[in-house]
Amino acid sequence: MLKATRFLALLVTGLELCAFAHAGVNVPDWVRQAAAQNVTVYDPETNAVVLLDDTAITLSKPGEYVEHQRRVVRILRPEGRANGQLLVYLIADSHLLSLHAWSIAKDGHEYELKEKDFNEVSPYTDELYSDLRYRLVNAPAAEPGAVVALEYEVRRKAWLNQYDWGGQERIPIHLTRLTLNLPPGWEYKTSTDENQPLALTQPGPNSWQWAATDVPAIETEPLMPSFRALSRRLAVTYFGPGQNANSATWEGLGHWYNGLTAGRRDSSPNILEKVQELTAGKTDFDGKAQALAHFMQSDIRYVAIEIGVGGFQPHFAREVFHARYGDCKDKVTLLSTMLKEVGILSDYVLIDSQHDVVKAAIPSSIFNHAILAIELPDPQTAAKYRSVVVGSGGQSYLIFDPTDPYTPLGSLRADLQHTYALLVTPSGGELIQTSMFSPDTNVLARNGQFSIASDGKLEGVVTEKRSGDHASWERHALMSASQQQRSQHFEKRLNRSLQGFTLQSADVQHLDQNQQDLSLTLRFTAPQYGQVRGPLMLVRPRVLGEESFAIDRKPRKYAVLLGGASRVTDTYEMEIPSDYAVDDTPEPARLDVGFASYQSKIDVTGSKVRYWRELIVRDYQVAPEHIADLRKLEALIGADENAAIVLKRTH
Repeated sequence: MLKATRFLALLVTGLELCAFAHAGVNVPDWVRQAAAQNVTVYDPETNAVVLLDDTAITLSKPGEYVEHQRRVVRILRPEGRANGQLLVYLIADSHLLSLHAWSIAKDGHEYELKEKDFNEVSPYTDELYSDLRYRLVNAPAAEPGAVVALEYEVRRKAWLNQYDWGGQERIPIHLTRLTLNLPPGWEYKTSTDENQPLALTQPGPNSWQWAATDVPAIETEPLMPSFRALSRRLAVTYFGPGQNANSATWEGLGHWYNGLTAGRRDSSPNILEKVQELTAGKTDFDGKAQALAHFMQSDIRYVAIEIGVGGFQPHFAREVFHARYGDCKDKVTLLSTMLKEVGILSDYVLIDSQHDVVKAAIPSSIFNHAILAIELPDPQTAAKYRSVVVGSGGQSYLIFDPTDPYTPLGSLRADLQHTYALLVTPSGGELIQTSMFSPDTNVLARNGQFSIASDGKLEGVVTEKRSGDHASWERHALMSASQQQRSQHFEKRLNRSLQGFTLQSADVQHLDQNQQDLSLTLRFTAPQYGQVRGPLMLVRPRVLGEESFAIDRKPRKYAVLLGGASRVTDTYEMEIPSDYAVDDTPEPARLDVGFASYQSKIDVTGSKVRYWRELIVRDYQVAPEHIADLRKLEALIGADENAAIVLKRTH
């Protein structure tokens, strides 16, 4: 993971609450002034409001700046108590210059917290080592009506002459501002996609300030896009006399990353020997690339060790090969090195694993992942793969994520589709957009053969064929699971659709062969599946698979994420008991709303009932203006999934 994109919202629980006040409490005037403001009347469900968020960046020397932060929050509801957790993040190259906090209780009692009262915590558990730390404290009396405040000053290392400022939070902000203080002769350039420009003033020589008032909260909605994609942002790039604003362009960012990775892809005799072993007998591009990609996915473990610039800069290829582990950019570095040994060139691609975080209008280093662009030798080769991007110079690239062990070469998981990324070539950087795959590349097809007895007992077998993300998700769940854990996984899935079932057997094929579709066969029985009501029996023809989800009726501000293009089909054939006949069947269902479509039908031939349905999703999200169509679609799917055929006893 690239440290440049660490989002600093953190909620830490379990720390002992400070319940003391230092003698001679001295609440600063700026805290009292913020607390005394008459701010906008907020919705009764607003948990808290930021009265002041004031950040000042002072360039102390090239590659170093001092960050001064003042923050005041008023807690409005019990659910807003979490805003009493005050923090500052630090890494190895940071130097904490000062740290204070204050709180004013609803009854007017005042508290002061000093640096020694703050605990040090590590926020991440998915890395072997990271130098990222937080100094954190729970402010006393953080109850509704209280005001809490934080002030700190930190000297930080600047690996890039750019400051990325986010001026929006999950609670409303009354006043937020950023001040940039530069040495004489220095200049700046800004990038933003904000439709409402920030107010810009110049409070002093070589000092500029951006401010916004009454900034609305990013409210939580089910299935909403990521906070980082929704938050307004301002990227400020600064440069000295004789320099240029390279960091404010995608090309310049590519030059910067080229500098960080220079020499990192140099090979070694051990790497060459391994490449020759893996590609022995392989004569074409696909054979060589597949062999090396499989090695990277299966033999090089994901382990992150990030210290200082290591959040951006990969380790040397020879070090990654020797250790047999590395993070995303390390795995990209080693694979690129190995590919070059067989004459295949490749380049870094910096991307974010959440859609719409990277904005075309805001060149910045706000990425959290690195993948690889592999140069394809000719258009005929490109036609074989799905994850192909053509650069501005006409070169075709195969985009591949060596960190993902479940998605084969030639494909990309939905998280990385239809999103902007920075292609880092020897000549600089280029913004590219990955492709959106068709529904037929991500298929779940269930086929079932069943019989139902006169007492309602269901017995049968279901075979699933999975490709794309449907296969990747299942492989992720099953690859490292024990036999018992696999059985529990299957039983949990069956339990969503059936009651009182018995899983008799489960068979998985091609589990460790990600170039092939995953195949799964489940054999089970379910007593009383058919509901006997006198001479009638109610039977749900949709035996397995829940594709509907609830969409509440509240107005939405944000899109609904669907997870990517997909095709799901169910075909179930059921033999009914000889002493029953079909008396009634549900009407066929059909609806196409553009971003998705659904259809189903039931056919009866003698004693056999055949149920078929298909759900096609064509987009990864639904815009707010189309939520009504989504509700209509989900209501139709839900009704169809729960519909029953009526059997009537004949004798």
